[in-house]
Amino acid sequence: MFWVADYVALALILTAGVLVVRLRNLNGSVMALSALGLVLSLLFVLLGAPDDAHAEIVVGAIALPTMYLIALSKLRTAVSDEPELGEDAS
Repeated sequence: MFWVADYVALALILTAGVLVVRLRNLNGSVMALSALGLVLSLLFVLLGAPDDAHAEIVVGAIALPTMYLIALSKLRTAVSDEPELGEDAS
């Protein structure tokens, strides 16, 4: 019966991975990456590796998406400060 949970987790991992690549919105893609880390940690628990699941939650579902969101916000701030092509540069 546990193989059903394994296949469900695998389907969720594949879905989240496809969403990470296919979403046009970068914030949505980062949230899908966070969901991918969460589902991977669920799979680790199902496979009997709770220590790896804990590390995946901390790194894959919390730290990495947070760093990506901070980097995206800084990138958007830097890009929005530049003048547009038709404006005077003075």
